[in-house]
Amino acid sequence: MRLGRPEVLVALSAKGGRIEHFVLSPELHQQLSRYLRTYGGRLADQDGYRAAYKRAIEAAGGRVTGTHGLRRLSVQDFYHQRYRSAVGDGLAPQAAAERAAGDAIERLGHSRDRADHRRVYLGR
Repeated sequence: MRLGRPEVLVALSAKGGRIEHFVLSPELHQQLSRYLRTYGGRLADQDGYRAAYKRAIEAAGGRVTGTHGLRRLSVQDFYHQRYRSAVGDGLAPQAAAERAAGDAIERLGHSRDRADHRRVYLGR
């Protein structure tokens, strides 16, 4: 549990066949389950997803720049969480940074040693 609310852990097949885990509220889990029972398959095609994303961002007063920026922010947050955890486990800062960076790049579906992806996503 986080924030004192019940949550549901869901495993989904991600890029490269990796399994990723996501925490959902019971309400969202119920809605997704109902949708998948009714329609099956993907939640949205790529064009439909992009159009819905654009409408949501514009409705909130934002500027649409694509979803890659969100991907970058998400992996940076993940990196910081992993770094803090590794330091808390007693790793030296440099070793913790190395482990966290590799974990973050793997989360994106890439090899943990890809220096080009580390630069693009983590600035390191």
